[in-house]
Amino acid sequence: MRSRIVFGKYIEGSSWVHRLDPRAKTASMLLFMAAVFVTDSYASILALLLFAAVVIMSTRIPLAMFARAIKPLLFIIVFIFLFHVLFETSGQSFIDLGPFTLYAGGLERGIVSASRMILFIAFAAILTFTTRPESLVQGLGSLLMPLRFIGLSPGKIALMVGIALRFIPTVFEEAERIWKAQLARGLNLSEKPLVKRAMLLLSLLVPVLAGSFRRAVDLADSMEARGYRLGVARTSYRALQWSSRDTLFLLSFALPVTAGILL
Repeated sequence: MRSRIVFGKYIEGSSWVHRLDPRAKTASMLLFMAAVFVTDSYASILALLLFAAVVIMSTRIPLAMFARAIKPLLFIIVFIFLFHVLFETSGQSFIDLGPFTLYAGGLERGIVSASRMILFIAFAAILTFTTRPESLVQGLGSLLMPLRFIGLSPGKIALMVGIALRFIPTVFEEAERIWKAQLARGLNLSEKPLVKRAMLLLSLLVPVLAGSFRRAVDLADSMEARGYRLGVARTSYRALQWSSRDTLFLLSFALPVTAGILL
């Protein structure tokens, strides 16, 4: 059965974004995340959304793939939006919904915060969709080389990040598999009260975590079988090559960062 979970997976392609140095893409994403973090207005959010749309179109990856990457996290986006709309009391009130009074400031904060989350997910998807996992780990390890001077291991940190990214779709796949198994056994949440639904969903965490731990053990055994050892100097099969195209791509992110700070 083919999984519908795509977040964290590499998608084969030949676009210029695919051919960029992983260090350029990782550094650019960090710059963009910084711009998203400091945005606090509709104008800056709109500028970042337009820039993200240009990069997404440049990858030549169908928009449906990005929608599928966002879909599993849609409930978090909706929760963030509703939290600000229902509980923020800044600005002028404009709707009274019984126990809740909606304020203009809460609506604005909800839109900005939800848009931030969408941008975070979109650019994380761009990075993982267009960069092979081994290249991403190699590039991140290269960027983290200065950490050697404070006693940290760039290779270990890069490997942990790479494995964490790889386990994002793994966890979703495990949850999807268990959920379908429960439905096949006759589970019907529509007939149960809200509290009971929440308890049933929480009960899925135990088998999901157990399945994820099993896969983690299998991964560790596989790495050991292939000769991976901690504390041993490692070489790379492919050497990273920085080009003028990577420099231009990195510099192009100065525009959204500046817009996010100034607008």
